[in-house]
Amino acid sequence: MEIEKFLELMKALEKKKKGKKEELEKFKNFFDRFHLLNRAYLDKETFEKAHDSISSMAEAISNTIRYLDEEIARLRNKGRKQPFENVELAEMQKTQHKNEMLIKDFLEKHEPPTNR
Repeated sequence: MEIEKFLELMKALEKKKKGKKEELEKFKNFFDRFHLLNRAYLDKETFEKAHDSISSMAEAISNTIRYLDEEIARLRNKGRKQPFENVELAEMQKTQHKNEMLIKDFLEKHEPPTNR
């Protein structure tokens, strides 16, 4: 996933002075969408604490994605899974795929155009 690229973009947005309030509001909306998708993996307390800055929201998103990656890997590598673990793995993979699409869409909208 492009999480490192995402974190770099968020650091650049935080440093930017001009239009910072508008960018913060846009990113808060994105973070709210991310939280709705990841309610089972991003607790309410962390979600509410992260609303203070772009970097804290980006860090919460990054940590959630890394947690999902680790859990998916752990469940995939587990030899004999209980039936509920198969369901849990499928749900995590589905959520992670949606996260990838959400972040990819966000990056496409906020990256400066490249000259080709």
